[in-house]
Amino acid sequence: MIKVPILFRFILLGLLCSSLYAQNNLQYYLTSAFKNNPAIKESANNIRIKQLDKSLSESQLSRPQVNLNANYLFVPYFNNDKLITSNPQEDAIGYAPSLSNGGLYSAQVNVSKNLFNSGVVDAFNNQTDVLIKSNESNIELIKHGLEKDVIDQYINCWQAQELYSLSRSNADTLKMQLDITEKLMLKGLVKQSDYLLLKVEFRNQLLAADLALNALTSSIYQLNTLAGIKDTVIVQFEIVSLNSTENTTTSKFFNQFIDDSLLILSQQSVLETKYAPQLNLFFNAGLEADELNDIQRKFGMSAGLNFTLPLYDGSQKSITRQQSQISLNSVTFNKENQEVLIKNKLRESAAQIELNKTTIESISGQLNDYNNIILLSRAELSRGQLSMVDFITIIKNYLNLKKNWITTSAAYGQAINQFNYWNW
Repeated sequence: MIKVPILFRFILLGLLCSSLYAQNNLQYYLTSAFKNNPAIKESANNIRIKQLDKSLSESQLSRPQVNLNANYLFVPYFNNDKLITSNPQEDAIGYAPSLSNGGLYSAQVNVSKNLFNSGVVDAFNNQTDVLIKSNESNIELIKHGLEKDVIDQYINCWQAQELYSLSRSNADTLKMQLDITEKLMLKGLVKQSDYLLLKVEFRNQLLAADLALNALTSSIYQLNTLAGIKDTVIVQFEIVSLNSTENTTTSKFFNQFIDDSLLILSQQSVLETKYAPQLNLFFNAGLEADELNDIQRKFGMSAGLNFTLPLYDGSQKSITRQQSQISLNSVTFNKENQEVLIKNKLRESAAQIELNKTTIESISGQLNDYNNIILLSRAELSRGQLSMVDFITIIKNYLNLKKNWITTSAAYGQAINQFNYWNW
């Protein structure tokens, strides 16, 4: 006989186990969900776009604008010695020279620079910073909600897994008892009706196991969808051990209302930049002529200042300020409503945690008693001291009690998860 090293045996056993069930813990699904969530990616891209907006505003408002303009205007005169001229004869036919100058040859480099507009740039940059902060808060909020959903679904998967394991285990137990009962029936020690009754119950548990497996598969698909995972492997889920977080003094849910208020104020500041005085410096150099004669002498330059100060626009500033104030009032109302919602959710979650905890403790004690009862019942059944109906009733009662323990344990974990979600 070939001796196999102990270490190799353990490695082989591990490979066999891994081929049957994948081991993905909760953190794996959370990491995948954060990485693959499209809303998070969209907000991250929005931040990058807004960062480029700051550079765009700087280019548009602070840096000189340089462009090249070239024009040619053809204005002919008929019944005239020259077809193109800026001084036609009296009987010539064509546009009035004072309007057309007989044509235009132009090629200029124009430079313009807005002076003393740092306040306008600051207003646009402040608005962009607020939008960036709002997207960062949105990412944090999405991750927080996604974490709750993934944990809840992971617990659902664990619950479905345990219900399936319970049905399979109970079916295996009944199959073992069915084999024993069949041998006793053949010896005339057990009635055939008892054997058939046990056989029916065994098949019922097989059907329950199949239904539980379908529920487990569906739960895994839902979890994979949340995490953005393409996988169809049956996964072994661990029981989730959660602890309630300590009470927070300031909820992070209110950050969105702070961002909304700042955004309204920044938008109003941008709107009011048009009322600031503007001083533009302009400069151009190049060619501008109305005919080809001596065109080489028509090169030149010009420079100047352009000042603008809005005086009256129909009280638009006052109207926009009123609109902004109404929007701020809406933000305040939504914040107050959210505060009431959070307090109620925390109270509800805390009550559910205590109720489920008490129920679990009670069921756990009953399960210990039932385990002893089942051991005694098997012995009594084999001695003919217990009817098959009573034995199946005991098995069903244990099964229902175990299902209640699994369901309550899942509800307990989800209640803690909900409390932690709102206590943020």
